[in-house]
Amino acid sequence: MYYIIFNSRTHTISFFRVLVNCGIKANIINAPEGIKSVCNICISFLPQDFEDIKKLLFSRNYLSFMGVYKYDNMDRRRSLKKIF
Repeated sequence: MYYIIFNSRTHTISFFRVLVNCGIKANIINAPEGIKSVCNICISFLPQDFEDIKKLLFSRNYLSFMGVYKYDNMDRRRSLKKIF
């Protein structure tokens, strides 16, 4: 699973609406442990949508954008890695 982090609830909800309007399946969830966000929520999405989402992020000016993280759960070890 991938996560988009903003430091603003307003920007999180706004970008979530952009994704839904573009037909991208996404959810607003509590930010996973290990990701620091002022608003404590984030957008989760599927890895196959990453390139489309990246284009949408570039086309908008969200000053509170913090990054995109990838969550791995391999061998029962959880890891978060910032990928964008």
